[in-house]
Amino acid sequence: MKSLALAGLVLLAAPVAADTDIFSLTGAERRAFQAEVRALLLDEPEIVRKALAPPPYQGGVYAEAAAADLDTLDTLKSQVLSGAKIALFVGEGCEDCARAIEELQVISETTGQEFILHDISDPAVAKVAETLEMDDLPFYVMSDRILRGWMPAMVLTRYLSED
Repeated sequence: MKSLALAGLVLLAAPVAADTDIFSLTGAERRAFQAEVRALLLDEPEIVRKALAPPPYQGGVYAEAAAADLDTLDTLKSQVLSGAKIALFVGEGCEDCARAIEELQVISETTGQEFILHDISDPAVAKVAETLEMDDLPFYVMSDRILRGWMPAMVLTRYLSED
């Protein structure tokens, strides 16, 4: 209910916001806005309560899934990485795949680190991608992580420099 009320307030304010710079309100606009926010917070005090006392971090909820993913990566490590630190999965119809390949080639030439290129048109590679539950291309695989989608060279270089 609270989020519905907040969403309603945002939707009602949208036409006004389109014509009003929220940071350049007149005195009358600022008072009207403050009155609306005050009324909402008085009607829905749970909004403030949640903001001041957020629920505890639920990272443990995903611990089992993360451990299972790492086990899967460990099982496939020799097949996917073949001794390299990073593997790139590409395929047809992938807009970012050529850019991902080029950036890894530059990183490889610059750092001397090799990478493995896998094309999912190969049925065995497609099976590995399925096992990893990855269907978006490109994606990168390292011994301890999977990176979904194209990554900038700066990000890849940082990950590759970790030991």
